[in-house]
This record gives sequence, structure tokens and C-alpha cells, in this order.
Amino acid sequence: MLQFEMSPEEAFWQEKMIRSINDCNSMSELKEMAILLAKIATMRQVAIKGLVKDAMDLMGKQVHSISD
Repeated sequence: MLQFEMSPEEAFWQEKMIRSINDCNSMSELKEMAILLAKIATMRQVAIKGLVKDAMDLMGKQVHSISD
């Protein structure tokens, strides 16, 4: 079963970003952070979809090799 746990590095990065956002007084700087976070989220989603597709392809190949 899959387990999703945040590593200490990820927790540290998350806290750092939250503090940076909360401490930001510049609208242009805040927009820049939001854009960068949107790009990171998009790239992570692309990576996740690629990994899922690869896993599905591998499972399909295993099913075909078992039934042959």
C-alpha cells in the first residue's frame, strides 16, 4: 500500500515558503513567488502523470507476457 509521508527536507522547504509568503510586503514579489509555485506544481503533476503512465505500461506488458 502506498504511504505518503513528508520528508524533513520537504517540511523545511514548505515552512520556508510559508514564512516567505507571510513576510512578503511587495505585491510584485508575491506574484513572482506565486508564479514559481504554480510552475513547480505543474512540473510535479507532469512527473506524476509520467510515472503513472510508465507503471501502467509496465503492468500491461506483464499481463500480456503472462497470458502468452
